[in-house]
Amino acid sequence: MNAEKNVYKGLKIIFSLAIGLMVIAAVAVLGMAFVLHTSQAQSFIQSIFDGDLIYGAKTPMLFASPLIIGSLMILFILNGILFYFTRSFFKNLEMDRIFVSENVTTAKKVAALLLILSFASSLPDVMAQLQGFSTGGFSLDLTYMVGAAIVWALAKILERANLIAEENKLTI
Repeated sequence: MNAEKNVYKGLKIIFSLAIGLMVIAAVAVLGMAFVLHTSQAQSFIQSIFDGDLIYGAKTPMLFASPLIIGSLMILFILNGILFYFTRSFFKNLEMDRIFVSENVTTAKKVAALLLILSFASSLPDVMAQLQGFSTGGFSLDLTYMVGAAIVWALAKILERANLIAEENKLTI
C-alpha cells in the first residue's frame, strides 16, 4: 500500500510540473510576441534569407499575430486546467479518498474539458489559415473526443460506486 501511495505522490508531482511547464510556455509565447514587435527584431528578421524561414518573410507575422498568440494561450490554459484536475485525482487517491463526490465532479469536468480541447487543439491552425497561411487544414482531434467519452463513462461508474459505498456505510 505504501508503494502505491508513492506512485500517486510521484504522479501528483509530475502533473504539478506539467502545470508549471504550461505557465512557462505561456510566458515564453507572450515574451516571443513582445520581442517580435521590437524594431531590433524586425531589422534582424529582414536580414534573414526568405528560404531560411518556415513561411518566408511572413513567419514573424504569423508568430506575432494576436490571433495565433491568443489561440496558443487558450490551449496552454486548457491544458493547465486539465493537468490541475488530473493532479487532484492523484491527490485524492494518495489520501485514500476514492468514493467521494469530488472525484465524480472532477471526472465530469475533465470529460467536458477534453471535449473542448478536441476543438480548441485546432485553433492555431484555423487562425493561421485565416491569415492566409497554409497549415495542412482543419481537423478535429478524435483522441480528445474518445478520451472525453471514456472519462465521462468512468464518472458515471464512479457515481454509482459512490452510492453503493454510501449504502454499505449505512448497512453496517
